Amino acid sequence: MSVIAFKEKAHVLAEEQGWPLPSAKGYVDGETFRKQHREPPLHALVGIDDYSEGFRAGYFHRPISEWVFSGRPPAQSGSDPFLASPEDSLRTS
Repeated sequence: MSVIAFKEKAHVLAEEQGWPLPSAKGYVDGETFRKQHREPPLHALVGIDDYSEGFRAGYFHRPISEWVFSGRPPAQSGSDPFLASPEDSLRTS
């Protein structure tokens, strides 16, 4: 894949999917590594930034999680019924 096609694909994914550009670039890189049967770089496997999230999604052929774009994991958004709210921890019986 040429550099121009890579840049275009990343921009198209960012626009069509509503992903941040670093996530889209990481996705395209991860997809390329997977198709070429190359070992992924360590920083892309353990990083918590948008690029690394996108890379893992492309490399392991998974969708990019929705909560990444909200900036909070589902447990912090109040959708996990097993986590108590801060107010609950202050209550006394």
